[in-house]
Amino acid sequence: MLAAAVGGCLGSFFNVVVWRVPRGLSVVHPGSRCPECGKEIPFYRNLPVLTWLIQRGKCAWCAWPIPRFYVLVEAFCAVLGAGWAYAYTQGHWTNSGQAVAWAVFAFLAVPISLIDWEHFEIPDGLVVTAGFGGLWAVVGLADPELRLDRLVGALKDGLLSAGFLYAIHFGARVALGAMGNLVRAILPRGVRWSWRRGLRKDWLMLALRWGRFDSDMEALGLGDVSLALAAGVCLGFQSVWLGLAPAAAFGALGFLYRKSRPIHATRAAELGIDPQAIPFGPFLCAGFLVVAWVGAQGFSIP
Repeated sequence: MLAAAVGGCLGSFFNVVVWRVPRGLSVVHPGSRCPECGKEIPFYRNLPVLTWLIQRGKCAWCAWPIPRFYVLVEAFCAVLGAGWAYAYTQGHWTNSGQAVAWAVFAFLAVPISLIDWEHFEIPDGLVVTAGFGGLWAVVGLADPELRLDRLVGALKDGLLSAGFLYAIHFGARVALGAMGNLVRAILPRGVRWSWRRGLRKDWLMLALRWGRFDSDMEALGLGDVSLALAAGVCLGFQSVWLGLAPAAAFGALGFLYRKSRPIHATRAAELGIDPQAIPFGPFLCAGFLVVAWVGAQGFSIP
């Protein structure tokens, strides 16, 4: 129960972080307040999940409907905390430092993922916090005679992870640029009317989409590289490179969702992206954490 309560409180704080950080506002001052009437919310009316249920999802002063998104984040973090505590008490982690580092990255992955999904931006401050928090857990909770080895190992895993994703980032830009140049070179100068029907239409639309590729397009951004650095420190290099496979699977599901619910054209123009584009950061976080969790449960990972 304590872990669930702590997780719920973190979820409540993350709601503030997700709203304020992209807007350059302090996450500490001023305190939480209603976005509609501006009334400051006292601590006894700021209880995760419970306040939303007691007040029936409305502000106590102006009856402004509180978005369900807020309570879902709080509930998810509460479940995350309870699940981590149960696994830890059942001995599913043999190393306390790795267990705490996993929790640090898992909780901070919540605001990182939500901000990236909404704004296509991974905040450096949250990534740095995750990296240093994981480093403290891995090194500080180790036996004194092992701390130097753990420090060197964590830094090595972080640098390897960042370097690995940077190689993908650079290679993808080169590959996308080459594909775009090739498609533009072989596309016909004129398009016959008969090509706009049936299978030829599908191939033509695909070729036109590929023809827009250039070396400035990114399959992975530099924010994903910095995220991999923190993940490598917290979870290890093995969890990062093996986590790319489930991350790609999760990303495919995210693309299907976005395809059915594209970003509003005005918002997409502000961000300079395709309305069907998705950020990869949330799916990277999920992939890394799933692989690290599976490895901690004693399953064999090649």
